[in-house]
Amino acid sequence: MQSINKIVLLLLCINLIAVSKEISFEEIRISALENSHRLKLRSIDTSIEEFRLGSVYSTLYPQLSLGYSGEYNRNLDNASSGSISVGDTTINSTVPYEHSVALRMNYELYHFGSTLKQIEISKKEIGVKKLEQCNEEVKLYRELLDHYARAQKAQNEQTYKSQMRTLRQELYTLKQRLYNAGKESRVSVGDEAIRIIDLERDIERSGMEFEENLIALSKLSHTNIALDTELLPLQYRTTPQMSSFFDTPQSHTYEEKILQKNTEIEMLQRNQLPVISFYSAYYLYGSDTDNFHTGFNDIRPNSWNAGVSLRWSLFEGFKYNSESARLHFERDRLSEEYAIAKREFDAQTQISQQKIDRLTQLQKNNVLIVNESRSKIAMIKRLREHGEADAVSEVSVKLESLERELTLHSEMIQLSYEAESLKLQHRGIESCTVR
Repeated sequence: MQSINKIVLLLLCINLIAVSKEISFEEIRISALENSHRLKLRSIDTSIEEFRLGSVYSTLYPQLSLGYSGEYNRNLDNASSGSISVGDTTINSTVPYEHSVALRMNYELYHFGSTLKQIEISKKEIGVKKLEQCNEEVKLYRELLDHYARAQKAQNEQTYKSQMRTLRQELYTLKQRLYNAGKESRVSVGDEAIRIIDLERDIERSGMEFEENLIALSKLSHTNIALDTELLPLQYRTTPQMSSFFDTPQSHTYEEKILQKNTEIEMLQRNQLPVISFYSAYYLYGSDTDNFHTGFNDIRPNSWNAGVSLRWSLFEGFKYNSESARLHFERDRLSEEYAIAKREFDAQTQISQQKIDRLTQLQKNNVLIVNESRSKIAMIKRLREHGEADAVSEVSVKLESLERELTLHSEMIQLSYEAESLKLQHRGIESCTVR
């Protein structure tokens, strides 16, 4: 009974090991989504813009400041007294030690909505950053898909060509015997040796390509994928869900950027209009003719003021014209990029759909050919049993069947890749992990 339990436990362990050596594209995708540094950087960019919006909101509130000044004045003109102001120049009084404390407030009352436009621009920038994070997801998934499909093809080719090499070695041995018996030419035997070498080179290349793509998948997904891991087939759907280009994150990104640029143009126009502000100040003053500290202790309320100011920039050296032209050209550039992206999207959709249709038809034909090849193998086995076919013919038919199976599986991988790629291209904004 104990030996049976040990056997069962051993089988379970073997099964767990086998399972651990299989991985699907979905598992790699989820791991990449959770650990990608690129996506984390995009998320940080969004957080930066969110806090930047908070600083823009601060312009809607009054600005308060507290200032203190303590100074020593030395009057060089004994005949003068008090303080005299001439433009921006103040001539000091005869009191040497003076102190002042001022509490000031400034509040922008009206600027024709310029501040609100700045807030709107900042909000749109947050939306753009989130969409860029979504676009980064699509870009990451596409890189994963490309490496996954290439690794699958390399692994598939390595498996089938290893089987073909075994058959070629068997065929070489058979022809070597026939050559020794005088029934096969030396050239034919040499050709088989060359084919074996070619297969070994192909197997080595496939192994290298598989390892390279597996390393890339490990790096992108932050998953340690062993070299003996089997990549599970992609979940192929014959009719991928199609969506409009205008539903994709790429389209929404361009739309938000164009709207943002229009808002910048409006804000620039409003910045040319007057700014009406309210200001107020409360002053405390103290002075002493002999001692600095005594003057500080003498500080007491002195005066306060309040008023309304209007600031209107009339001429800035044609700065407005240059800035306006630049913003309009930037908007035009975004519109052109948007149109190019739309055309490329439509063209790629058409190309991918045609590839899927052709690969689907090829797969149907190749399935028929593979079935015929398997029937041919069964038939030649029966012929051998009756002495109507030799071992060379049987091995040759098996090789032919393997070549056709290799072609079939490679095209199946390509078909799944094209379907998944088309689905990824039509990935709507609702599929983004960031809202």
